[in-house]
Amino acid sequence: MDDSTRVKRALEHVLPENAVTADPYDDLARARTALRARSRRRFRIGLGALALATIAGVGVDGVLNRAAQPENTTPSVTSGSIELLATTLHAKPYSFDLTPRGWSVQSQSPYAVTIVPDDGSTSPHPNDFVGKLVITFDHNPLSGQLVAGSGRQVWIHGDSGYTTLSMRTVAGEPAGVVRIQYPDNAGWDRSAMVRFLRSVHVGAGARASLG
Repeated sequence: MDDSTRVKRALEHVLPENAVTADPYDDLARARTALRARSRRRFRIGLGALALATIAGVGVDGVLNRAAQPENTTPSVTSGSIELLATTLHAKPYSFDLTPRGWSVQSQSPYAVTIVPDDGSTSPHPNDFVGKLVITFDHNPLSGQLVAGSGRQVWIHGDSGYTTLSMRTVAGEPAGVVRIQYPDNAGWDRSAMVRFLRSVHVGAGARASLG
């Protein structure tokens, strides 16, 4: 049997009936295409069987739930450009049930705590409050606009590119008002800031600031 006959018979196994021409070498490209198509069909069938086996093993709900879960399972809420993680932030004499991703405590004292973005865009001096979150405690009257909605009452007012939110402390905390000031251009919006303030716990070491 010569080479031409062997090639022709081999092609008959992969090409459709009557598709082999008189010159089998002209059909090599079509044969290769047919083989690739057959391999792709087998690959898709294999993937389909694997998916069905997975669903059978864990159940449809389990597969859907796993697909919906991010790799980082820490609950979070994104508001504006700030993402609040359900992780405790310690900033003595305060602590928060939420932590803003990409922000850290820079300084803390009984009178004020500053929280700054991690990108180094603010001054390293703790008494320079430009671009920072500043948390204080005092006995001054509440003022501004009362924020609507459920939860602890929060008052808000803005001035010179900054917004201040204020809230009364609760039983078990030093009696007074806790306030957070934040820059309007730092990515925080009102809803994120209200949630962050409502998550604060005022420790016994808080001392009232003046003014």
